[in-house]
Amino acid sequence: MNMVTGHSAPLSKEANMTPRAKRIVGKSIVVTIIAVVATFALSFTARLALQMPIDWLSWVECTFIPILIGMPVSAYIFAQAETIQETCDKLEKSYAALTEAHDRLTFVTSHDPMTGLLSRGEFIARMGRKRDEGECDTLLLVDPDHFSLINDEHGHSKGDEALVRIAKALVYLTRPGDSIGRLGGEEFGVLLRDVRKEQAITIAENIRRLIEVSPMVKGQQEGMKLTVSIGGAAIPPDADAQDVLRTAGRCLFEAKQRGRNRVSFDYEATKLRVVTP
Repeated sequence: MNMVTGHSAPLSKEANMTPRAKRIVGKSIVVTIIAVVATFALSFTARLALQMPIDWLSWVECTFIPILIGMPVSAYIFAQAETIQETCDKLEKSYAALTEAHDRLTFVTSHDPMTGLLSRGEFIARMGRKRDEGECDTLLLVDPDHFSLINDEHGHSKGDEALVRIAKALVYLTRPGDSIGRLGGEEFGVLLRDVRKEQAITIAENIRRLIEVSPMVKGQQEGMKLTVSIGGAAIPPDADAQDVLRTAGRCLFEAKQRGRNRVSFDYEATKLRVVTP
């Protein structure tokens, strides 16, 4: 029993050493062994070259001096290195967490929380991007028909579901390089990058048809139908974003006036700078 007890204490101390302490001690032992071997090699080589005797004191000096000096010095250096590494790891984790928080904040401030689409400010900022000469984007304004009736007759939760349904249709029928935003309560904007009027009309018609034939919500009630009206306007290189929005808004109003559930591009790009009196 005593023998077992006598050997258990060192083992428990070794087992209780932290990984950090084990690394420091292990590296220090390796460095000390190298120092002892190097001291023996240099000292004995010098003594033999100078024809000096190698006595027991030489063995003691070459063994204990490197241990007494090298072990604590190397342990201190490795401990400082571990501390620096731990600090760097913490800083790296803090930077990653800060970057993630910044990305989340940027997304929240630039996107609509309900649909996940761009906010009005971010969408208009993308409309104002610099375009090369001859490059022409197209803006679509998408607005659900009789949306107030959906809210009044079926509740705001159904209205929210309708908006999400429209947002999904817009994402489905546009390209990754296009921009989609929620510009107001129920109005959406689609920025078709480097797409001219003819192709834009086709895309707008596809959006209108998809929303018309898709069930608005699960368990849709009789007579509960969702349609949209779409107004479009070209965005030439030198166009002002607000002028384009006004032109597309007039086209959207024209689509509503003509019976809704339709696409209108009646205002030409040459009228973008005409100010409404």
